[in-house]
Amino acid sequence: MSDQELPKEIAEQPTPFSFVMSLAKALESRIDYNFNSIIQMSMLIEYLYIQLEKKGIEIEMEEEFKAFQTERLEELRKEFEAAVTPLKENIDLKDN
Repeated sequence: MSDQELPKEIAEQPTPFSFVMSLAKALESRIDYNFNSIIQMSMLIEYLYIQLEKKGIEIEMEEEFKAFQTERLEELRKEFEAAVTPLKENIDLKDN
């Protein structure tokens, strides 16, 4: 048994609804926090762009950005799959 596995006698017990709800609320808070972080980052990027333009620094975002975005999204997808694949293998979706 690895450090991440529950002992069999605990894993076979039903999960209390109150635990699932508290977990859902915690995840909702985390999602809200992440969403707010994205908004803050977007505003920061917009502000920096405006300041750069005021100083005469123009950054073209057409083709170079599309290529960067495609490459970066592929990197993130690979990292996500590498992180999620082991989790998928350990999830038991059977109705007990």
